[in-house]
Amino acid sequence: MPDEQSPGGSTIHRYTSSQWARPQLGLRDELSLQFAAARERVYKALFGEAQSVFHEAIPLLPHIDVHTYARSSPRGKVYALVTSGMSDLRMRVPPAAGKDAPRRVELIFYCAEPKQEYIETLRWVARFPHDQKTWLSFGHTIPNGDPPAPFWGSEILEALLCMPTIVQCDQALPEKLILAGDPVHFLWVVPLSMPECDLKLEQGFGAILDLFGKNRHPHVFDPGRRSYV
Repeated sequence: MPDEQSPGGSTIHRYTSSQWARPQLGLRDELSLQFAAARERVYKALFGEAQSVFHEAIPLLPHIDVHTYARSSPRGKVYALVTSGMSDLRMRVPPAAGKDAPRRVELIFYCAEPKQEYIETLRWVARFPHDQKTWLSFGHTIPNGDPPAPFWGSEILEALLCMPTIVQCDQALPEKLILAGDPVHFLWVVPLSMPECDLKLEQGFGAILDLFGKNRHPHVFDPGRRSYV
C-alpha cells in the first residue's frame, strides 16, 4: 500500500494479509555459521554465559535463536533476552535513511522474569524486516495488528518501540561486533500503550523520549505499568 505520513513526520507502512510474506526455508551457510560464532563470542564478553538458548526448530532464513542472560542488580536478578541471527542478513534500508542508519541489528529486551511469550515476540519482530523486505531502526514502532491487540495479556500494551539501549555496557555492541563490514547495533524493544504510540506518531520520536524521561521509565520491563499518557 502507498506509504502514509504521520503528523509527527513518521512514515507509516501498512501490510495487508495478501502482502504478508512467508519466511524463507533453508539451511544456514558457512558465512552465517561464522556470524553466529562471532556473535556468541561477543555476547559472552558482554553478558557472560547464557542461562538458556531457545533455538529455532524450523529451518528458516535467517535462523533466529533467543539467548537468556542473567544479571544481578540492586533490585535483584535482571534478565536480558537477546536475539541471535537477525544480523545474518542486511536489512533493506532506504537511501533516504542515510549512511549511518544501522544495516544489521539484533534485539534486546530486559525483564524480571523470562517468559516464553516474550521470546516468541522477539523472534517475530526479528524476522519481520527480512520477511517483509523492509527495515527496523531507532524510533520505529510496530503495533500488534490492525486494529492493535494487547501483547501478553496486558490491558494496555499494544505496540512495540525500538530504541537505542540505555544500558551502557550494551551500547558497545557496534564496536565489538562487525559482520561483513557492518557494525551490529542493539534495538531495545520497549512495549507501549497505543496512546503513547499515537503521541510518537503525532509529535515525533523526541516526544516519547521526553515522556519517558519525565516518568523515569525503567529499562526493566514492568508488566503492571500504566500508560504515561
